[in-house]
Amino acid sequence: MELACDRESPCIFTRGIESLEVPIRHGEGKFIARDPALLDELSRRHLIPVRYCDPQTGEPTQEYPLNPNGSPGGAAGLCDPTGRLFGLMPHPECNTHRTHHPRWTRRPDLPEEGLGLKLFRNAVEFLR
Repeated sequence: MELACDRESPCIFTRGIESLEVPIRHGEGKFIARDPALLDELSRRHLIPVRYCDPQTGEPTQEYPLNPNGSPGGAAGLCDPTGRLFGLMPHPECNTHRTHHPRWTRRPDLPEEGLGLKLFRNAVEFLR
């Protein structure tokens, strides 16, 4: 799945990442806001650091299969205002090496280090 990262988010995990490709392992949790104003508030405060997006446009989407669970606004993860707490629905830990990518044999352009590892490296760097 292609995720677009919000550059203005305080999320320490997504710093310096424009987009991220992560595998889907199951139905993925669907973010639901009982009050639509909550989604607007989270967006305004940049607390939705990653969104499912259309890889052709880079725009958030609710369309299946680009957004496997139909989360409103393409929300794929949330962070707290400090950026230190991050809840993510797809699985970056399943893309830490190029061979973890489902099309690795057909994508010679993939870096040796899977893109999911960048999220964890950002956290370690923040703690240093």
